[in-house]
Amino acid sequence: MQFHVDGYRYGDPELAPASAHPAPTDRPPAEVDVLIVGCGPAGLTLAAQLAAFPDITTCIVEQKDGPLQLGQADGIACRSMEMFEGFGFRERLQRQAYWVNETTFWKPDDNKRENIVRSGRIQDVEDGLSDFPHVIMNQARVHDFYLEFMRKSSHRLEPLYSRRFAGLTVASEGSHPVTVTLERVDEAHKGQTETVRAKYVVGCDGARSGVRQALGRELKGDFANQAWGVMDILAVTTFPDIRLKSLIQSATEGAIVLIPREGGYLVRIYVELDKVAKDKRVPNKEVTIDYLIAAAQRIFHPWTLDVKEVAWWSVYEVGQRLCDKFDDVMDGETKAPRVFIAGDACHTHSAKAGQGMNVSMQDTFNLGWKLAAVLRGQCAPDFLHNAAVRMLNLRG
Repeated sequence: MQFHVDGYRYGDPELAPASAHPAPTDRPPAEVDVLIVGCGPAGLTLAAQLAAFPDITTCIVEQKDGPLQLGQADGIACRSMEMFEGFGFRERLQRQAYWVNETTFWKPDDNKRENIVRSGRIQDVEDGLSDFPHVIMNQARVHDFYLEFMRKSSHRLEPLYSRRFAGLTVASEGSHPVTVTLERVDEAHKGQTETVRAKYVVGCDGARSGVRQALGRELKGDFANQAWGVMDILAVTTFPDIRLKSLIQSATEGAIVLIPREGGYLVRIYVELDKVAKDKRVPNKEVTIDYLIAAAQRIFHPWTLDVKEVAWWSVYEVGQRLCDKFDDVMDGETKAPRVFIAGDACHTHSAKAGQGMNVSMQDTFNLGWKLAAVLRGQCAPDFLHNAAVRMLNLRG
């Protein structure tokens, strides 16, 4: 029983009273306050935040055919944990996660260079930085918490999957000036299009963002200069720090970043690969899981690493890139923005330590309350100029 201003109410206190107009689950609405493109960390953070307002209608669409199941980012910074506290699921996530309390460092043995030895061990998070720890939790589970929060909102918000962003236009006037075209990619409806009119659109659709391209924006900077392989594995090993975050540098075989996974069994290993030439991509077909395992075993020498199972693996390139603007307002224009880009759509980072995920969530957590303030009449639309400028200043 929970006491409310209108008396006692039984049931789950986190389940908001259902709206008379719940979000559609089979098609996008014709008109919506905010349309979010992309169901990554940035998109789900924004959708969850806006879902908390019964008077704001939100729609979130995703090209993939369902929620993320495995892999991708894992590190959750203390600031993100503070944000999760606001959503109400920090405690459960923290209980399920691996806590990064210490970091160890390994270097080549001065007496036998082909071996590695521990060179240091430090506290991972400095005292006083936050009330909450730095933890490891796979990105799919973070998405689960957001999706659960959205389902309990008054609109019972659910993402609409299998929809590819196909284009947008912005009218100079009207209550819902942004018109977005979506293309169905599921087999049953392949090629069909849907149209949504929105007051605001936020592109959270990744480094190859269609929304960014529609705005004529471009990521600038080095696409890639270093390739890394990453694998989540179950292994038997003699390496003594297998359950500690470890940074390992060998004399000739490259480097490893070792991250213990939540649950107590798996570990994630980032393996340094070759440098990537300018304007080239990693030759994925040449990098196999056996190649990554063999490279890791050489770096770990003299400690043994016997991989029993591979849960997930991938190869990626490190490229630091940034857009010069995060909205649809061109140089010299004074109009209030109507379209935004956030997360990897406007800045890319190294995949290690969940850098992209944490920064992306901060983007839309900052944007979300500002959109809500404008939509609810608490701030003028010009206030949104500050949102894009703030994100750019933080990333620049």
